[in-house]
Amino acid sequence: MYDVMPTDEEDWTVDPWGAQIRDLPQFGPCIISRGAVNTKGPLAALFNVLGAIKEVEGKLPVNLVFAIEGEEEMGSRHFPAFLEEYREKFAKAEAVLFPFFEQDETGVPNITLGTKGMLYFELSCQGGDWGGPRSRGIHGSFNAWVKNPAWRLVQALSKLVDVNENFLIENFEKDVSPLDQKEMNLLQSQIEAGSFDENVFLENYDVKRLKYDGEGMAVWEKLFSRPQLNINGIYSGYCGPETKTVLPHVATAKIDVRMVPHMVPDQVIQAIRDHLDKNGFPDIEMKIYNNYYWSKVSIDECVVQAMIDTYRVMGKEPQIWPIEPGSAPYYVFERYLKIPYVAGGMGHGARQHSSNEYCTVQGVLDFEKSMVIFFDQYVKKVAAMNQPDQQCSLSTE
Repeated sequence: MYDVMPTDEEDWTVDPWGAQIRDLPQFGPCIISRGAVNTKGPLAALFNVLGAIKEVEGKLPVNLVFAIEGEEEMGSRHFPAFLEEYREKFAKAEAVLFPFFEQDETGVPNITLGTKGMLYFELSCQGGDWGGPRSRGIHGSFNAWVKNPAWRLVQALSKLVDVNENFLIENFEKDVSPLDQKEMNLLQSQIEAGSFDENVFLENYDVKRLKYDGEGMAVWEKLFSRPQLNINGIYSGYCGPETKTVLPHVATAKIDVRMVPHMVPDQVIQAIRDHLDKNGFPDIEMKIYNNYYWSKVSIDECVVQAMIDTYRVMGKEPQIWPIEPGSAPYYVFERYLKIPYVAGGMGHGARQHSSNEYCTVQGVLDFEKSMVIFFDQYVKKVAAMNQPDQQCSLSTE
């Protein structure tokens, strides 16, 4: 992955494409740039590591096949077809590494055992048989006798969730599976050990309170077990400075769903469409942009165990998450090629998809060290596994 998000935010403190180093409170020298953490920074740092290993050792400790695409932020729309076309080149691969800075603001790294699926769509309401202007905005005073598409879209959106953002869509959650007991026990043991602190998130993301009441397991497990229906943006009519009275002819909302096991993307789409129709909004257009499955990987896989041991060699005990709250197309490796994967590496960065995205300079150096250690740990794991009566052992304590 080398693509990045747009830089439409207004409060960048540097040129978002300039990769400038600035001191940040708490973190010291940091590279501020779009892509610093997501994911030009880790990708460039990985190449540094590979070059250094070859210079010192003469060759890499493992054979590598690179699959580097520029559409992840757009849903990796052509990635499945790409992997299918080059299936033979990937068929001998034993594992997948997604290099990433995985330390949080307190320095604790994490490992995720999968990722949520992604559905990104647009709801659009335009004037038509139900009312509203059809081809252009008109003077706002005519709202006295002409309906407004923006009001209609808002009313349709209000039918999707209640005031507490509980889902109102029939069959939306029918395939949702709770975390299994092993995952719950793993979370509980980390909570009891003090690994999880929601206040770290609240402070660093400038959030006053979480969606759910409670603390500990009551809130943490929902981050991993619950799907989401998120409005990314709503726009219609005039949004410029000062005033302009207008009755717009179209209103649009961009929405994403993060799907957990065992939700089926096409069934989720149909549930939303049916719900809108049932509640009197068949005219609202639903345009699908991204649509792909959730994915899971076992903690027992050698590549996962190698990353866990990497963190421990560097003096850090990782948090282990049942699933990544965000989304990435790991399903293509799991479902199509049956290859396990891991995302990881030392280093800290944050504010991806927001202004002033950054990674720490020290974190880049730590990441490069961690990748050298990771390859060494992976080779040792595989060698041990190939011995009679041996396998990658579970190592979570």
